[in-house]
Amino acid sequence: MVRVGRVAGVFGLRGAVKVESFTDFTDRFSPGSELLIRGNRETIEWSRESTAGFVVKLAGIEDRSSAERLRGGYLEVPEAAVHQLAEDTWYHHDLVGLAVSTESGRLLGVLSEVQMLPANDVWVVRDGRAEHLVPATSGAILRVDLSGKAVTVADWLLETEDSC
Repeated sequence: MVRVGRVAGVFGLRGAVKVESFTDFTDRFSPGSELLIRGNRETIEWSRESTAGFVVKLAGIEDRSSAERLRGGYLEVPEAAVHQLAEDTWYHHDLVGLAVSTESGRLLGVLSEVQMLPANDVWVVRDGRAEHLVPATSGAILRVDLSGKAVTVADWLLETEDSC
């Protein structure tokens, strides 16, 4: 399963919820779309974009109390239903588990998490002894090789670590 959003709260009295979107594909929240939440298949009745994501009304959720029970739940789609991406773009779940090395060959560890921050994503790389936070920018990420299960990052990322 691939997470495309999270129910952040309720909206109004008639069962709508606020959704934090994890996807660039807004059609995931179009009327008639089906998503899974906590293993239950739900159909979107209506939705609209908001400043923090979307307001979504799921069919069969008719009151605030029912909507409240969904708070914190992740909206998911089967991995087979993900949209194809352009070249040199990746889904977060494709990146987790890749070995990360610098351009000079120093192994930093394994990419264990992708944090979505306002300016850019940050890739968390762990090797058991240390944690490296790598900004997901073109200057920092030099190459992603999904088939080779490897990421190459710029050497300059370690300059401040080495001088400490």
